[in-house]
Amino acid sequence: MGAVALIILLLLIVLVLGILIGLMLMLFLRRRRYPPPSPPPPTPCPPPYKIPDQLGETDLTTQLVTRLTGNAANGVPATPTPAGAPPNKVIWVDHGNEVLVHLDSTEVRILDRMVLVSVDLETDQTGRTPLVCSFAVGGAGELGGLVATTDEIPRGLGTLAAAWGQQLQSAVWSSLMGLANDHAAERNLTPRALSASAGKLSLNAGNALTTASGGLA
Repeated sequence: MGAVALIILLLLIVLVLGILIGLMLMLFLRRRRYPPPSPPPPTPCPPPYKIPDQLGETDLTTQLVTRLTGNAANGVPATPTPAGAPPNKVIWVDHGNEVLVHLDSTEVRILDRMVLVSVDLETDQTGRTPLVCSFAVGGAGELGGLVATTDEIPRGLGTLAAAWGQQLQSAVWSSLMGLANDHAAERNLTPRALSASAGKLSLNAGNALTTASGGLA
């Protein structure tokens, strides 16, 4: 009886081993036939913004030069240089008067709550001379909105400032507003404010503000 029991036990062990080997073989063949799905590709990082939240004086100068170029009188954008940079000079025309704007002379200084922009203008009567536009804006961390105060005319030669100062102020301020709008558009937001601290211009954007109608009962 002991020998018979041992034989039966051995047969059971062989049977169990055969079943296990068969299951492992089936799993192996199944994996070979149906490989596990590959993991999904990683989500691509969004492209970096062209306009950062803060701009130093050099970056702001580059942005303003590009925007001050403007369009020709016939509406055609100014032709860039072969290197892709904006032209060094453009001519502004106003009621038959002309002034040569030396874009390559543009300089920016950013102080606490103040942005100064200097551009050389040139006419036959005045020669070439700089005009300096100053814009008082909010300080760091202040949401002063998209408003600024400025002088009646830019600083510089009186006759040139009287003739072309307001046009230059309007062009520079429009360029700053265009910069704020483009900064917000990249983020699908609405421009909220710009502020200045020593050496940095900060652009703030957020969701569009809405007004709710209502009244007192």
